[in-house]
Amino acid sequence: MRGISALALAFLLAAAAFSEELVVYRPQNSADINAVRCWIRVEDMDGNDVTYKNARAAFAYMDRPDVLSWYRRSFYLEGGMACHLYLDPGTYRISVYTPKSHVECFPLPERLRTDWDSDSFVYDSGIIENSVDKDDANLLRVIFVSPVADENWFYKPRWHVDYRAPSYLRNRDPQFTKPYR
Repeated sequence: MRGISALALAFLLAAAAFSEELVVYRPQNSADINAVRCWIRVEDMDGNDVTYKNARAAFAYMDRPDVLSWYRRSFYLEGGMACHLYLDPGTYRISVYTPKSHVECFPLPERLRTDWDSDSFVYDSGIIENSVDKDDANLLRVIFVSPVADENWFYKPRWHVDYRAPSYLRNRDPQFTKPYR
């Protein structure tokens, strides 16, 4: 698998900057981890799951970033995919998860054959909390999902959700990506 090209990343950021959507991007990792899907969960601030009630979504593979396809059943990500999430106005907790039943068929170590969860990312689809002008639209348009690893670079059964691009994307290493740790 190849890393994301500079052109594809520029297209992703430009497409998100001129739209009313939040892009949830999962960069490519090793082939085994790329194939492990993670599902997107959107909750309101009361803890109610509103993933399919307050959101619509389309996806694109980063080797073809200009081809968007609408999800038919569930909002998921694989390595190298971007989800274009269209949210109703409001404040949401966004997280990802992988049930144990979807990890068991991959050639992964036994310690990774469990439920994978992530931290929650709070996103206000209306305004920026720390803005000088409180009427500004939210400028955050892309969040990143990465698998978590320990200090020896062994994967843990967790996902990390952040608004900052992982360091391997910022360093533009085109061949290999590294997990979050």
